[in-house]
Amino acid sequence: MRVVSDADVLIHLSKLEQLSLLKSLYNEVAIPEYVKRELFEKEHKELQKALNSFLKTYQTSEEKAGEIAKNHGIHSGEAHVKALGEKLKATLFLSNERKVRKAAKEEGFIVVGTIGIILKAVKNDVIKKSEAITLLGKMTAEDFRMHPDILKKAIDIAREL
Repeated sequence: MRVVSDADVLIHLSKLEQLSLLKSLYNEVAIPEYVKRELFEKEHKELQKALNSFLKTYQTSEEKAGEIAKNHGIHSGEAHVKALGEKLKATLFLSNERKVRKAAKEEGFIVVGTIGIILKAVKNDVIKKSEAITLLGKMTAEDFRMHPDILKKAIDIAREL
């Protein structure tokens, strides 16, 4: 399964010190050069390590990304991810942003965000249920720009797994 990701999911997992979940679940995650530049601005050790490991960087067309951004009303970075997904014929698109998720779904991608990664990690026995609940709780307590109701529902789902 080919996987592409925007910066948001990577940054969230990095804040949680759980970027390794992506390596455990997918082995490799593709990102456009544009997203790599966004990540370098964060100067976070775990992100730097991932960029030298399982995050694989690809070039994308500025023209194509501009067209996608205009057509879907999304940020240039996410448009580059969408362009990369099309180029690689990816099936999975990682994003938390509602508008981006909608655009990716319209193009036939399966879309998963940070919460979905955590829940899948439980289902695949990568982490324990209690660990997932703790991670989701951290997302409630810190600045993750996710609606509290969504996080509460995710915690409920994790308890049922």
